[in-house]
Amino acid sequence: MTILQQSHRDFFLEEGFLFALQFNQGWVLFRVMGKEDSQLRPWNMGPCAALSNTPAWDEIVDSQNRHYLEPPDYPFIKHVFWGVSPPKARVFFQYPTRVDRNSLLPITRTTTNDVGYVNGETSVGSPYDGPFSTKTEFFTVREWWPAFLAYNPQEYAMNYVMLNFDVRTYTYNIITTQSFIQDCLTGVRRCRKYTMGGINTPMNIPAWLSNKLPTGLLDWTKTIMAGT
Repeated sequence: MTILQQSHRDFFLEEGFLFALQFNQGWVLFRVMGKEDSQLRPWNMGPCAALSNTPAWDEIVDSQNRHYLEPPDYPFIKHVFWGVSPPKARVFFQYPTRVDRNSLLPITRTTTNDVGYVNGETSVGSPYDGPFSTKTEFFTVREWWPAFLAYNPQEYAMNYVMLNFDVRTYTYNIITTQSFIQDCLTGVRRCRKYTMGGINTPMNIPAWLSNKLPTGLLDWTKTIMAGT
C-alpha cells in the first residue's frame, strides 16, 4: 500500500492569508500582501569525514557575507522548508544562530548524538527532492537567520552534504486592531501561528519591528494567549 505524503508547499501562504509570529515579548499579526517563490539548490556544505561533523556552522551566505535566508529588507518575511542529501546525513539546526533547536533537554546539545537532527530518509526525514518535513519549517525576519551543521554517522566519508531550500518571500501588512488580533490568536478567525525560535524562550523581536507596534500591544497579546 502506498502512503501519500502531504507536500510542504501546502503549508505556504497565499495573498490575503493571516499569520502570527510569537516572539519572546509577544505576538505580531500579519496579512500576506504579495508572495514570490525561490529555490536555493544545491547548497553544498562540503565533504564530511566518517563519524565527524562538517567543519563549522553554515549560515548560508554568499561571497559578500549576505544571508540568503534573511529577508533583504524590512518589508519582507521569508518562509522556508529544506531537505538534505545524502539521506544518512544528520543536519542540526540553530535559530537564531548559537541557539540549538529541536533538542529534548534544555542543555547544550552535542552534534554527534541521536537527538535534534533531521536527515534525508524518506520515511522519517526530509529528502533532498521532497516532500520536505514540517520539522524543517521556519520563518525569518530582517536581522535573524539560521545556521546548519551536518554529522556523518557512517564509517566512511561523505563526499558532500547538500541542502535544498524552498523559499517563499512575503510582503505584508501588520494588523494592530486588538479585537481582530484576539479573534486570530484564540481561533475565532483562521490564522497560521508560529513560534520564532524555541518554545522555551522564543527569540527577541527586532527593534525595528517592535517600533512599528503600539505601546503595550505585545504584552497584551501574551495575556490573551494566557487566557487572562
